[in-house]
Amino acid sequence: MLPEVPGQVVQLTADDTCDARKLAALINRDQAMAGNLMRLVNSPMYAGSVPIVSLQQAVGRLGLKKIREVALIISCQGKVFAVPGYDALVRSQFRHSLAAAGFAQEIARSRRWNVEEAFLCGLLHDVGRPALLQVLVDIHRSLGLVPVDEALFSAIRRLHATVGAELVKRWQLPVRLSDTILWHHDPLKSSTAAQTATMTALADDLAHWALSEIGTVRLRKVDEAALRSHPMLAVLNIYPEELDQILAARPRVLELVSTIG
Repeated sequence: MLPEVPGQVVQLTADDTCDARKLAALINRDQAMAGNLMRLVNSPMYAGSVPIVSLQQAVGRLGLKKIREVALIISCQGKVFAVPGYDALVRSQFRHSLAAAGFAQEIARSRRWNVEEAFLCGLLHDVGRPALLQVLVDIHRSLGLVPVDEALFSAIRRLHATVGAELVKRWQLPVRLSDTILWHHDPLKSSTAAQTATMTALADDLAHWALSEIGTVRLRKVDEAALRSHPMLAVLNIYPEELDQILAARPRVLELVSTIG
């Protein structure tokens, strides 16, 4: 489950008529979330010419959809992407998910698609990985067994998309997001979310490429040549010069990762 206050924020911001004062008061109940939100809104990613000094100002600047994103980021960082004993691995997975979210937005922007939906697709595409890792570690410990890492990782590779899709359903997030997560490794098989699953498949590999040189743990190596021949480019109708623009977003994406991750 999502932590109590961020979970309520996610539900409240789904209503476009949500009152900013009511939302700020809710966020203020969770001091960790409030502090992280104020840090993010004044970071280079979101900062305007005038510093933000109150939660209500932060809500006004970011808007409901962005507050929803931030609530999910903070929830994932503090609750989902947190498995004691596997800290370096899970932090690496979280940073990868942030990078995928950033690149998914760039792809969506180039296609004139919904960038908020794209961000969530990238952020949550691998959410099943840490969730499964925690469950499997807990089962082993409850039985007095020592987990074998390679066996854990093999199970996670096979099951993470299914588990992640079910998890976001439990969070009452859109069905298309769940289907995107389910099919992001095989997007052309999706009958309901092929567009977003295809975008997420490319964003996934872009994230692996962007993070390949900064000391990530157990992430695939993807080079630029592989990206330029990526099978999803034709499906998404992305031309070489458009891919150049997406690749050029790497510094912005890495800024997102360094600010939050």
